[in-house]
Amino acid sequence: MNDLIGNNNEPTQEQLNAKKWMKIIGVILVLLLLVCIALIVLMYYIQSSQLKVSIDGKANSNLQNILVIEGDKVYVPIRQFAEFVGYESYSGDYKQYKEDTTKCYVQSSNEIASFSLDSDKIYKLLTNGNDYEYFTIDEPVKMINGVLYTTMSGAEKAFNISFGYNKQTNQITIYTLPYLVTSYAAKFTNSAIAGEEASFSNQKALLYNMIIVKNSENYYGVYDLTGKEILGTKYSSIEFIESTKEFIVTTEEKKMGIISYNAETKISPEYDEIKQIDKDAGLYLVTNNKKQGVINKSGSVIIYLEYDQIGIDASKYSSNDIKNQYLLYDNCIPAKRDNKWIIFDKTGNKIVDEEYEDIGCNAGAGNGNSSSQTINANNVLLIPEYNGIVVKKGGLYGIINSEGKELIPIALKSVYSTTSSGQETYYMIYQNEVRNVIDYIKKFVNQQNTTTEDSSTNNAMTNNTVDTSAPANTNTNNLDNSQQTISNQESNTNTAVPVGANVVSEQNSQLTNNANVAQ
Repeated sequence: MNDLIGNNNEPTQEQLNAKKWMKIIGVILVLLLLVCIALIVLMYYIQSSQLKVSIDGKANSNLQNILVIEGDKVYVPIRQFAEFVGYESYSGDYKQYKEDTTKCYVQSSNEIASFSLDSDKIYKLLTNGNDYEYFTIDEPVKMINGVLYTTMSGAEKAFNISFGYNKQTNQITIYTLPYLVTSYAAKFTNSAIAGEEASFSNQKALLYNMIIVKNSENYYGVYDLTGKEILGTKYSSIEFIESTKEFIVTTEEKKMGIISYNAETKISPEYDEIKQIDKDAGLYLVTNNKKQGVINKSGSVIIYLEYDQIGIDASKYSSNDIKNQYLLYDNCIPAKRDNKWIIFDKTGNKIVDEEYEDIGCNAGAGNGNSSSQTINANNVLLIPEYNGIVVKKGGLYGIINSEGKELIPIALKSVYSTTSSGQETYYMIYQNEVRNVIDYIKKFVNQQNTTTEDSSTNNAMTNNTVDTSAPANTNTNNLDNSQQTISNQESNTNTAVPVGANVVSEQNSQLTNNANVAQ
């Protein structure tokens, strides 16, 4: 009996084999499970490490290969990116017609945005306007493999887009302004951002989480994108200023003022017209009864409203590439009254007491020179290398700088520039003789400094011998001395009387007479 029972308790060979295979199968299943988990983790890692880009909710794999990511920074190739968001792109600066690879601009049907290598500023111009706005971005434009790149911030400003990057998911999400307009116009039934009446400037308020609205009586206001009121719907019109996130509002009485994005009244609505001319200094051009002046962001008058024109016509001086026609060299405000020009600084003080019959020189007017240099001559207002401004008085021209210092006395027949191989060269004409403006100023300034130092020494040593009976004419004497010095330098001779000295003396005498007439 015991043997019978014992034999029944011992597993058979088949059972042992079955258990062995079950263990093997179990190990294999565990291994397969681990492999599957590893594959899933690997696929997730590969998927998460691969950059994903979407524009207006649609995946766009073409952008993945042109964007550059360094840490938390995303760099965007300006010209290549333009086509993906509905913009055209060009090398050089807008309306400069130079193939300059260190500059480029992008253009839509509404706006132009300009970039320059190593600059942290972007200039924007509405296609139906003449006034630039500028924006400071978080990092200067850089060049990578011969291509200009900007940051996400630069791309947002230039292309009017919303640009987001999630580093954890490696996801870039881009929304264009037309897409946002369509989306929020559907959400806000009282919006004033769609249709023919909607202005492009007002649509851009969406990029700053605000929306222009209109009630049934056609009065305008501003909400944030959650529906909270910022400005009540009580204005006959509203215009968004992107660079400062302010609103130019017009009352029912047709008076204009400035209200900020947080509903703070910056300038009371008491003007016929108002326009921002400098965001950093907070300056505004204002008009009442067809007279213009300048006020600051506190509403204080900088230049009284008694001028016929503030600012110049920048289109006349396209080669000067003037970005702000109201504020030259970030300091000078030209103002015209009774056909006379006065130049103020941005605090409202005159930079010089003189009044001029004009500023700038028309290259085709009165140069009396048939030289081939003048065939393709450009009008000139500014001499950028010296912050120079061309001024006119008594039918003759001179050059002052942005602080009112005289660079060249008023005695010239013309001032113009020519463009060759992308380089601007400035010339002046006196007595039908062409001179290089920059070379002349360099020698004039150097001679003036040397003369000042020598004069101080001589005055200290020979104070009792100074003749005080003769009237001083600083302007013409400086120019006379400068021309004599240049003539001496160019003659390169050790003789007591330089070659051509009589000719130079005769020219200087005539120059003095002309300058005296101008004064």
